[in-house]
Amino acid sequence: MSAIPLGVPAVPARPVAGRRKSRQIQVGSVAVGGDAPVSVQSMTTTRTSDIGATLQQIAELTASGCQIVRVACPTQDDADALPVIARKSQIPVIADIHFQPKYVFAAIEAGCAAVRVNPGNIKKFDDQVKEIAKAARDHGTPIRIGVNAGSLDKRLLQKYGKATPEALVESALWEASLFEEHDFRDIKISVKHNDPVVMIEAYRQLAEQCEYPLHLG
Repeated sequence: MSAIPLGVPAVPARPVAGRRKSRQIQVGSVAVGGDAPVSVQSMTTTRTSDIGATLQQIAELTASGCQIVRVACPTQDDADALPVIARKSQIPVIADIHFQPKYVFAAIEAGCAAVRVNPGNIKKFDDQVKEIAKAARDHGTPIRIGVNAGSLDKRLLQKYGKATPEALVESALWEASLFEEHDFRDIKISVKHNDPVVMIEAYRQLAEQCEYPLHLG
């Protein structure tokens, strides 16, 4: 290895941006947001209804350093499996709800550490926010609002012309406001887009416009 020539200035350290202040929520045993360390979350690729395979994959993720795990819940069989998975998992389980609001309530009742909802793919989700907020509050279950560019509300697509950062942010903050109307703020937010530049800009705007913790993935 060659020595650095004398007189060559050292490369200055890159400045570290100050950490954004956010609300803190509790996802099972893991604190998220506020001054808590950034947590690592992954998701299973098994059918959640296959309890053995799902728990095995969760164990493997836990061994690799994962702190929170998300499991998909698109069917009744998946919802029926949640109580056992939530009880036996070594790390907090988040149920990812698809299509039916009833699975949100099932996941809360099952003891999942949090529930992820994408209002764009759940039928008449906004009409049931009051009931969901009450159930989540009664069980101490945080809600993750996940907005996807591919399922953005048609009204926002008409307003912005496409899934812009502003459209993603407006969708997420609108859904959060519905929960706020019922005094529920145990929320974290995620936005997803197939263009990383658009997604990053959306997160920057969210960071400026709300205090909720943000999920990146």
